Amino acid sequence: MIRSALFFAVVVATLSTASAADVTTLAGRKVTGTLVAIDATTIAVQEPGAATPTRLATKELATVETRKLPAPPKDAKFDELELTDGTVLRLTKLLVRGKQIEPALLTPAEPLTAPKVELPLGTAFSYLRNADDAKSRDEWKKLLAGRGKRDLFVVRGADGLNPLAGTVIEGTDGGDVLTFEREDGQRVNLKLSRASGGIAFNQPPRDQVPPTLCKVGDAFGNTLVATRLDLAGSTLKVTTVAGATVTYAELDAVVVLDFRQGNLTYLSDLDATADYAPVEKDGLLGEQFGYQRKLARDRSLDGSDLTLDGKKFARGVSLPPDSTAAYKLDGGYREFKAVVGIQDGANRESWSLRLRVEVGGRAVFDEVVKKAMKPREIVLNVKDAKELRVTVERVGLFAGDQINLGDARLQK
Repeated sequence: MIRSALFFAVVVATLSTASAADVTTLAGRKVTGTLVAIDATTIAVQEPGAATPTRLATKELATVETRKLPAPPKDAKFDELELTDGTVLRLTKLLVRGKQIEPALLTPAEPLTAPKVELPLGTAFSYLRNADDAKSRDEWKKLLAGRGKRDLFVVRGADGLNPLAGTVIEGTDGGDVLTFEREDGQRVNLKLSRASGGIAFNQPPRDQVPPTLCKVGDAFGNTLVATRLDLAGSTLKVTTVAGATVTYAELDAVVVLDFRQGNLTYLSDLDATADYAPVEKDGLLGEQFGYQRKLARDRSLDGSDLTLDGKKFARGVSLPPDSTAAYKLDGGYREFKAVVGIQDGANRESWSLRLRVEVGGRAVFDEVVKKAMKPREIVLNVKDAKELRVTVERVGLFAGDQINLGDARLQK
């Protein structure tokens, strides 16, 4: 991920109001203290009793948390505005004045100053009414999946969602009326309140966008996809990838900075080109029921949790013997990490399989993995690599039926 000043200009600042933070790195290191500074590539945390702040590179961070993300107020009713970059804002009201959107954010249970939000109309992707209702969400997803190349002004009727296709031009001075051009070219004024289903915006795609720096979660229930953070005293300004800005007057309103977005890619999220052993004609249920085990994502081959030495892994892959999985990379990753071992289970102590990992056609790991061994973490250099290939082979009479790669991930 590029973090040059061009995309992420952050003025180093000592906070006038101290902000306690729990920092976790991608390697699992934890630092707790007072967040005192941020610059283009690092954050600084003053740990209790330490003479100087601890500085950590942002590219090595997982999360910076000040507290747990709050749940919305009980029985809260809200709409949601999604931007083209994936930013999601929870609203109680929306106005459009000219080419600017003015949202009224959902108020949290605790007293906090609402952030200042600047949203160009061109950053909007979807405005869903009654987003707190699961049925409304499901209907909206189906509508978006079948949309065409026009904006949609959507009215909810007795028969469901009724979209009017056209183009949103701008809002009036009052903010509560949209100028809307229908497909026949006629322009009409529509009250925003009539969009009881919502509005779907069809923004033209951008060929180039700023890189994602992190995700920001706040106490208002919003999630921002940030490309830039500007810190001045206790005021934090967040610029999203789409070009919207959200300025927090107090850092207590910011709950988490999640730097894993863009830095970390789990292997199970990538598509693999896989080769397997031939189908075994004499399957477990007899000769006519052939079977072939295939790579499993985020689970073991039998569908149970990925488990190594009693530890369960929510993410990872499991591969059967005599199989190869090839992953295309973009050359931008630095390391491949995974915890390697054979799936827990009875009568498996004698199992062993050979694991080979090739990077760019060159073997960087080639060892026999035995159940009797403790699972181990491997860290492999994949800098500039265009392909990662993982192969599992049988060894001896008691080969075993799978190797697990727990928390298998690529790090930029």
